Amino acid sequence: MTDASSWHLETQFVHGRKHQRNPGNSGIPTISPIYASTTYLHGNAEALDQAFAGTTPTGEQAYVYARQGNPSACILEDALAQVEHGIGAVTFSSGMAAIHAALLVAGLAPNTKIVASQDLYGATLSLLQTVFKPVGVQIVLADLCNADAANLIRGEQPDVVYAETLSNPLVKLVDLDALSAAAQEVGAVTVVDNTFTTPYLVRPIDHGFDLVVHSMTKYIGGHGDSTAGAVISARKAQLDSLRSYATILGAMLSPFDAHLIMRGLRTLPLRMERHSLNALQVAHFLQQHSAVSHVYYPGLPNHPQHTLATKLLRPEHYGGLLSFDLKDQSRDAAFRFMDRLQLCLPATTLGDIFSLVSYPALSSHRTLTEAERRNMGITEGCIRLAVGIEHVEDIMRDLDQALL
Repeated sequence: MTDASSWHLETQFVHGRKHQRNPGNSGIPTISPIYASTTYLHGNAEALDQAFAGTTPTGEQAYVYARQGNPSACILEDALAQVEHGIGAVTFSSGMAAIHAALLVAGLAPNTKIVASQDLYGATLSLLQTVFKPVGVQIVLADLCNADAANLIRGEQPDVVYAETLSNPLVKLVDLDALSAAAQEVGAVTVVDNTFTTPYLVRPIDHGFDLVVHSMTKYIGGHGDSTAGAVISARKAQLDSLRSYATILGAMLSPFDAHLIMRGLRTLPLRMERHSLNALQVAHFLQQHSAVSHVYYPGLPNHPQHTLATKLLRPEHYGGLLSFDLKDQSRDAAFRFMDRLQLCLPATTLGDIFSLVSYPALSSHRTLTEAERRNMGITEGCIRLAVGIEHVEDIMRDLDQALL
């Protein structure tokens, strides 16, 4: 067999890594079992001592206590590192736990500075403001989707740069190459949340980023039945620090959730293809609808970053997330639309197989004033739609009847 690294990306998602052939007669399962044990036994005290270091005398992965790692999570981590082109990955019990660890590993500490996107997920902003700012971290929020973002980084000279590949809810992109180049010039560690695009559409490590974060609760898991996060590292030293923080913080991923996420990862290419295809058709449909004033989707030629999206993302794949403005710019109109939906589900998450609708003023940006939201470009009639994998005609029919 050829080396797994030479397989096409779609094959790597399905297999994770090459199956090991068992020389005996008992056989091995094609799908790894769930390792639910909290602790592991070893042949003697010397072997146990070696296991505490993380490896067996022959160099294999060793396990002692579940908080320090378990086989189910490690299988998933190996697969994530492979598809994200990282040196390794560490899984966590949620996306926020992964973000917290990534920021610690990036070096956020008293008297350091971080330049972060002003469009960040609300909980990430809260983490920066409530955990890191009080201990002396200087936080600079800026429009990192702006063409001048690289010059801003050069001017601020931060210790850390944090961005999201796509913003929420207006699906603006960051220029990964420009940001990483500017950060390298000033010696900053780069962290990017790649949840919305997934490694199937873009791999930020290939564009010079140091750490890649995922809320695997979303597209990677894909079925709305598990909560998980991950950080993929481009460097061995940062990977070792990630493992240490995961153990100390106790934010390990359960073997059951690791099993479910791994199951979702295997079908991610198929789902992202369908998400992307459906979203593009829905975006064109909404553009022509009399009740809609504007559609935000990077796959549309009139999106201000369509050229960047075409260059950055997988050809003809722009993801499943879009937003649109109702012509009736009011909370009442948004609520009426959501209450009329029959197929699309009004929910605060995204990335499931279902089409999910969210009202940013009610959910992700509810802590901001109307004026603050408008300054970010989010109107009172803004609706976020995570397009699912249902038949696209059913999705559009439901949107049409709810918009009337």
